[in-house]
Amino acid sequence: MLHEFPTPVAELSSPRWRVEYESAKQEVDHIALFKRIEIAEAAILTRREVLTLSSNDFVEWQQIERALHHLRHLKKEVLKFC
Repeated sequence: MLHEFPTPVAELSSPRWRVEYESAKQEVDHIALFKRIEIAEAAILTRREVLTLSSNDFVEWQQIERALHHLRHLKKEVLKFC
């Protein structure tokens, strides 16, 4: 017998990468921000890999590229991480 785990509500309305990205954008603590950025980047790169194999969703590709750019900006300008 297989056990099914409920899908979190946030994942039903938005892919995981978006949820993680939004969490990073809203973080105000610099130590926690660094970790949230790492998590968001990992989720985005995972999604980008899936899209490479299975999708031509141009809109999501653009969103992903903008999100990665914004995360790089946060690391550089807010965290002073080169």
